[in-house]
Amino acid sequence: MTVDSDGIEEAIEGQLRVLVTAAGQVGERLARLREDSLRRAQARSEQEARELQSRIEAEKRAARVDLANTHRADWWERATPEEIARTYQTTRAWLHEEPEAARAEGRMGDELRSRYGIDVNDTGADPEAVRQLVRLELERAERDLANAEAEGHRGAAEDSEAQRLLAQANQEEARAEAARDAAEHEPDPDERVRAAAEAEQREAAAESSRGESALVYDSAERRDGMARDLEGKGIGHEVVATRMRADVSQAQPATEAVSGKATRAKARKGRGRAAQLQRADRGR
Repeated sequence: MTVDSDGIEEAIEGQLRVLVTAAGQVGERLARLREDSLRRAQARSEQEARELQSRIEAEKRAARVDLANTHRADWWERATPEEIARTYQTTRAWLHEEPEAARAEGRMGDELRSRYGIDVNDTGADPEAVRQLVRLELERAERDLANAEAEGHRGAAEDSEAQRLLAQANQEEARAEAARDAAEHEPDPDERVRAAAEAEQREAAAESSRGESALVYDSAERRDGMARDLEGKGIGHEVVATRMRADVSQAQPATEAVSGKATRAKARKGRGRAAQLQRADRGR
């Protein structure tokens, strides 16, 4: 018996058309934004460019996980419209940098056509709805990139500060050595005492600067490594940057606040094109 859909399937299919169309446009813009961001980092400093490139590589590793899903039938059976669109956005964002993205894009085109009757080259989506969604997604993407660049600035500044402290420690050690030599060869007892005291002070200052340098290096490298790890797990730039800022200002381990786990929609039993995207069984 045929069950009247009451327009639900059509509405879901229309939603998917809008989401996929917007996702394709946003993905292409993200690729350009990423290239622009890397060029700016390279113009500022080699250190900042390395750190940003490291973040990009972490994002690429996370993207490969999403792209692999497109070849799994079970993923298509339970994926929500938002998950499908997000993955399609990933294919477009990495299309020219990751070979797997091109393969995934082709697979998604085939699946969207056969399962939902959607041609990714001509989706027939509502243009105004697409424009609004693209605008919102790009605003969020630009915030994410701004946060990533700010994190790169901070990392470069910390690296510079650590090097300054290390140079200061080396200078103090050289002065301490000179003071010790003076104390050994100084005939005046008072001058020997003074030189020995100066040597101790210089050594203490050198030890302090070297310790501070190590702390700065450790803090910067730890946060950078943590950021790469979180992004590699698919956690977005904005969330990661927020956690890194909290770590800087409160000395709180970044992982403590990134504890929420994404929940997946339950698999649905609908077999029609749009019915596959409905959250509840129908006809009961």
